Amino acid sequence: MKEKLTIRCVSICPGVVSGRARVLLSPDDAASVKGNEIIILPKSHPMYAIAIMNAAAVICVVGGRTSHIGAIAMEAGVPCVTQAENAAELIRDGQHITVDADNGVIHVYE
Repeated sequence: MKEKLTIRCVSICPGVVSGRARVLLSPDDAASVKGNEIIILPKSHPMYAIAIMNAAAVICVVGGRTSHIGAIAMEAGVPCVTQAENAAELIRDGQHITVDADNGVIHVYE
């Protein structure tokens, strides 16, 4: 698999996970997340909690280490990164990606 793009970000909860991306545009989409999906969230919001609990990993475009998203991810032990600028625009639903939350990097594949 050929790497198309690398996105630098800030690690919140460590771990390395590869899988299919799922861009959530609204908290209304949270209940439909499957366990093998890496979710991309536009911002931290309490209504995303159910999605985080069901996700393989979490990418949040805006937020910090003390955000609600970060707290839930750490509690659940789900790899999580934040400050992933433009991730929601650069990554498509279903695209294969790797979240390396140990090093604060997202690898996007063609």
